[in-house]
Amino acid sequence: MSLRLGVMCAVSDHSGNVLLSRRGDLNIWNLPGGRLDSGERLESAALREVEEETGLEAEIGRAVGLFYLAGWRRMNVLYAASPTGGTLRDKTSETRANRYFSAGSLPQGIIGAKEALSETRPQPCIITSTREDLLRLRLRFGLRWVGNRLSGHPEPKFPQFNVRAVAIILGDSTRRVLTLAGPGYNPADTAIGFRMLPRVVCDGEIPPWEQLNQLTERVIGSVVDFQWVGLWEDTDRGMFEFVFGATLHERELPNGVQWTTIRNAAFSDRDMAYVERVKVTYPRDPVWTIVARDEPTDMIMSMHSREGRL
Repeated sequence: MSLRLGVMCAVSDHSGNVLLSRRGDLNIWNLPGGRLDSGERLESAALREVEEETGLEAEIGRAVGLFYLAGWRRMNVLYAASPTGGTLRDKTSETRANRYFSAGSLPQGIIGAKEALSETRPQPCIITSTREDLLRLRLRFGLRWVGNRLSGHPEPKFPQFNVRAVAIILGDSTRRVLTLAGPGYNPADTAIGFRMLPRVVCDGEIPPWEQLNQLTERVIGSVVDFQWVGLWEDTDRGMFEFVFGATLHERELPNGVQWTTIRNAAFSDRDMAYVERVKVTYPRDPVWTIVARDEPTDMIMSMHSREGRL
C-alpha cells in the first residue's frame, strides 16, 4: 500500500478572482485538479488538469500546501497559478461549468481556494468526511467507473509511487539539526559517522507528517509541529520525498540520536541539499522543489514566490 498523489490548482486573475469548475460527476464546485499520472511532475499535473477541465493555460506561481483526504489514502498538493493563454470553456467533458469567483463570493466548502489567496502559508491539512459521506462518494465513484467502462473509456488505475516524508528538525538555540545514526553505527565509536535525517515511507493510512511524528515520538519521545518546506521529485522512478521542517528545544537525546552541526555533518548529497535550504525562517519561506535528473547527484532546484519564479 502506498500514498496516492493528486493535485489542485487555484488559478487567479489580475483582480484576485479564483477559477472554479463544477464537477461533472458530483455536481459541486471545486478547484481544478485530479490524480498524478506516472512520469509526471506535480506542477505539470496541476497545469494539465487546469487545461483539461477549463481550457485555460496557466503558469505556476507557488506551491501552497498539502491536503490529506482521510479515508482515501490520498494527498493533494495545492498550487497557485495565473492564466497565460487558452480560452475559458463554459463546460468540458469533465465539468458542467467553469467560471471565476471573487474571494467574497466563493461557494462554501471549497477546499484550498482561501488558502491560495492568503498571505500566510497554511499548515498541512487533513480533510475528513463522515462515514455516510464516504459511503455515498464511493458509491458515486463506483457508478462512474462502471459507466466509463461500459462506454469504452475505462478509468486507469491509480499509479503506484514511492513516497517518503523527511524531517528537518532544527534546534531552537543553535544552527544544528536532529539526525539519526546511519548504517554501521557503533555506540562505542566516538567518531560522528554517517548521519541521516528522520525519514518514513508513506503508506497512505495516515498523513505523511503524522507518520513522521510517530517516528519522532518513538525515537525521542516528542511530537513536533511540522510545516511543509520542500519537495524532491524523481519522475522517471516514480519517487517523491516531501520535506517537513520543525523546531524543537535542544535537550539531551537518546543513544543514536543527536544534534548535528550542519557544517561538519556526514550527510548524503540529497540530505545535505535539504538541510542547506531549510533556514530558521522556513515557516515564511517559499516551498522549494528539487528535480532529480538521470544521475543521482545531478539536481536542479526551482523556487516559487507570489511574484513568480525566483
